[in-house]
Amino acid sequence: MRRLGEVLIDEQMATEPQIELALNEQRSTGELLGNVLLRLGIVSRKDLARAVAISNDLSYVDLKTTFVEPAAVKLVDKSFAERYRLMPFAIVEDHLEVAMDNPSDIVAIDALRRAVPMPLEIYAADLESVMETIEFQYGLGSAIDTEVKRNIEAALSGGGIAEGEIDPPVIRLLELFFIKAIRDRATDIHLSPEEMVTRVSFRVDGIMRSEYVLARQLHIPLITRIKVLSGMNIAENRLPQDGNLQFSFSNRSVDVRSSLIPTNFGENAVLRILDKTSVAQGLESLGMGVELRARVERLINLPFGIVLAAGPTGSGKTTTLYALLRLVNSLEKNVLTIEDPIEYQMPLIKQSQVNPKIDFSFPQAIRHFLRQDPDIILVGEIRDLETTEMALQAAMTGHLVLSTIHTNDAPSTIARLLDLGVEPYLLPSSLKAVIAQRLVRRICTNCREEYHLDTAEIENLGLSAWLKPETTLYRGRGCELCSEAGYHGRLGIYEIMTIGAGLGELISTKASIAAIKKQALAEGMVTMLEYGLDQAKSGLTTVDEILRVTQ
Repeated sequence: MRRLGEVLIDEQMATEPQIELALNEQRSTGELLGNVLLRLGIVSRKDLARAVAISNDLSYVDLKTTFVEPAAVKLVDKSFAERYRLMPFAIVEDHLEVAMDNPSDIVAIDALRRAVPMPLEIYAADLESVMETIEFQYGLGSAIDTEVKRNIEAALSGGGIAEGEIDPPVIRLLELFFIKAIRDRATDIHLSPEEMVTRVSFRVDGIMRSEYVLARQLHIPLITRIKVLSGMNIAENRLPQDGNLQFSFSNRSVDVRSSLIPTNFGENAVLRILDKTSVAQGLESLGMGVELRARVERLINLPFGIVLAAGPTGSGKTTTLYALLRLVNSLEKNVLTIEDPIEYQMPLIKQSQVNPKIDFSFPQAIRHFLRQDPDIILVGEIRDLETTEMALQAAMTGHLVLSTIHTNDAPSTIARLLDLGVEPYLLPSSLKAVIAQRLVRRICTNCREEYHLDTAEIENLGLSAWLKPETTLYRGRGCELCSEAGYHGRLGIYEIMTIGAGLGELISTKASIAAIKKQALAEGMVTMLEYGLDQAKSGLTTVDEILRVTQ
């Protein structure tokens, strides 16, 4: 049996300093090492479960990316599954495959052997995935759509729905939308009014997907329910409104950021799902290769300067910065963040949220943070000259500043900063690197297949410099696990531009974006297109996805 800390380091789930930090904490508190690692935010429950499985020579299964066979579920009662915290998920060669959060629980395994007349294959899984899968498979499972339909009929047949009235079926209907969105890994729920109907759509893996078409008279009750839960003014329908609500499901609390805007057919609602209790992912989970990871990890050890994550809204910029913060020993360094909103809870890091109502803005926060003896400051977004100047001041006075900016690629970030009014001579000494990125969909591993492009297709795509007819590419056929999409999950593609002497000289003379890009390539920058095509050749994503986000 290997030690848990050794496994976490070998599998690149944690670093040696992080394990040493957790061991020192454990000596003081007497807790189990796993509990300390979770409390400090060093690992996620999923990573911990996988590491425990490896250390005990057990197989691990990620239930959130595994198709659960209905025949396997029928062999075990829900009450039994909940009692012993186990989830049957497949039947393979007359063996029942079962996921457990504690695979060494002999009592549970013996009880299962008596209840199921077939050999067992036990897998390790994290408790959250086990309990959530039990809730989905035994509680609602594939019957969500049926219950949605039943509640729609109940809402419409209840003697009519007056404006502003909220019937119990409408309350349940909104809950079902949240449950299905969480099950399908959606990041946003859209309720869009049209002339005759209301359309409910989910954004899954970055792509909008129409889910339900509702009768128009359900729109106002649903919007009213959202307003009540979000603390909005239910009488106001002419102005945009923002709010927050909380939804609890399967032992997990999920925060939802709600936004309403008036349209010609009524108020359009977008509900952004934020799981604040989750731990930010590590760099390896974001799709970064070993070489790129090493370059990014060096940035978090810089003593001062600014590191910017660049890209459009929803490209994973904040997630990348959180992944960087996971590498910091937060007992040895003072880390402060100002965000809008706080998307992840990070243990040992002091996090603040912008509050315009009391004039607590990004610049105000940075100004006060400088009196808090910080080592690292994370600023949610560079959006105006005042914020930029305060961030530059912090970077030039011995602090490392991490932030995001909305630009298309790394070289154009320089033009954006100059457009904000930054003096060009300030950038070479303070800006250390720009990490530009996009999110692309991962190929579903359950239905992945190989294929080749011919010469004409490669030329039509303009990819002759990178692809040949003999190059093996991959795509997903579509299966039940990925809802026939061929994709399941997302990963990032990146380009990193570090500011050396050559680039610094060009920036200080306000050189063109083309000149800056040429110099960056000469100094070793790999474009997002090229990096993405390497990911496609590795079987992680498709050429179509790379072209979708880069051209």
